[in-house]
Amino acid sequence: MIKPNDNRPFTLKGADFEKMWRFLQEDYARKQDGFIWHIGRLGDWQYGLWNEHKCIPTFFGKHAQLWLDDFERLLGFVIDESGDNTFYIFTLAGYEYLYPEILDWTIQHWGPRAPTLVAEVHEFQTADLGALEDRGFRSKGAVGVTREYDLRKKMLEPIQLAAGYRIVNMAENGDYEAKASLFKDGFSNSSEVSKFDLLKFEYSRENPAYDPALDFSVVAPDGVHAATCVGFIDPANRAAEVEKVCTHRGYRRQGLAEAVIRECFQRLSQRGIERAYITGYSGEANSLYEKLGPVRRKQWFHYELKLAVEAL
Repeated sequence: MIKPNDNRPFTLKGADFEKMWRFLQEDYARKQDGFIWHIGRLGDWQYGLWNEHKCIPTFFGKHAQLWLDDFERLLGFVIDESGDNTFYIFTLAGYEYLYPEILDWTIQHWGPRAPTLVAEVHEFQTADLGALEDRGFRSKGAVGVTREYDLRKKMLEPIQLAAGYRIVNMAENGDYEAKASLFKDGFSNSSEVSKFDLLKFEYSRENPAYDPALDFSVVAPDGVHAATCVGFIDPANRAAEVEKVCTHRGYRRQGLAEAVIRECFQRLSQRGIERAYITGYSGEANSLYEKLGPVRRKQWFHYELKLAVEAL
């Protein structure tokens, strides 16, 4: 049995990442649509170097704390995805009682980093919401929606593209420089891709849930990668998360993102994947994902704790 405060920082050495990976697979098998993170997001946490802080290996020990039993089984953890003031807490089935303890630890140790702490939680975490409110966290409202799609019903839905456009995957195409340019333009409104950008992009593909055959681009008649999405798979649970959806600024409002996601759905179904999830945080993204015909939805909320000035 775990003892009070029996926790330690995440380490890149050893099996901590694998423990978290297996934890999330077990968590999904138990909760299904009530899951918090898919394994693909955990892979992106370790291998996605989207800000300069994450390029320093010590980042990970400072932004994930693990609770383990005497046999080194992972029972719960708290994680900060980007090095800001937003965190997520996970507890294994049967160990939900650890949530308040992990929350208190987070307030004590991560609270001094910023004027506020923000917990991101979804609407089905009812007991966790109570623990947050008991400690002074207050809802800032809904911030996102995760939609679930039944892929068995997606195989016959049409994929519409204008003449001259085609959909490729990176196992076939392999033009990662063009793909990096699309990501840079779609997410950062920048047309410049540095050598360091390409190295970070290469490293991101070490994510164990990544498969180049499920990394899709719409290629325009001029050869530009114009829209994209990636399917991160958990074959053990027959589930996937569709991520990294974006469209090049010069090719928007042509239905390209919708087409590439539909292609991804069909290829995932061919792999035996039964459910896919997409999370949207903006109005534009949520409008697109709603067009795809989800069967279930869950809302995400931010709960904020304002910290005393003297504690900073």
